[in-house]
Amino acid sequence: MSDSVNDSLKTCCSNFDVFSLALDESKDMKDTAQLAIFIRGVTAALQVYEEFLQLVPLHSTTSGQDIFDAVLQCVKQHSLDLSRLVCVTTDGAPAMTGKKKGAASLLVRHCEAAGHTQPIHKVHCIIHQESLCSKSANLTDVMSVVVKVVNSILSRSLNHR
Repeated sequence: MSDSVNDSLKTCCSNFDVFSLALDESKDMKDTAQLAIFIRGVTAALQVYEEFLQLVPLHSTTSGQDIFDAVLQCVKQHSLDLSRLVCVTTDGAPAMTGKKKGAASLLVRHCEAAGHTQPIHKVHCIIHQESLCSKSANLTDVMSVVVKVVNSILSRSLNHR
């Protein structure tokens, strides 16, 4: 069944005219870093697909190079053509967005070195943008309730996941 799902995902991805990747790194309950990779692609018939591509555990460090290597391995496993990559969406962590050693920057440089001429946009995740906006917009009443609810959920181990 797993092979069937992977095969259908590869078939779907092979039909994309262009695609973008969304990367998010977080820690699980055992403090293992997990890199979630999502893909959004558009076919020639203008059909838009958004799929969860892979969850990659990062057992060593979570530097930009480690994240880039994991993304590159995922791209190869799913036979994605990087000449069709048009956007990389990340959170604001330096390992993701750093100008020299960030995963998105390394991915853009890798594509340029491979001779791909398409412009690749680096985008900050909208959810993280909303969080940053709420800090500057003085929404303390709303955010205090949200923080209390999240902390309540995380404080109970059965609700943590």
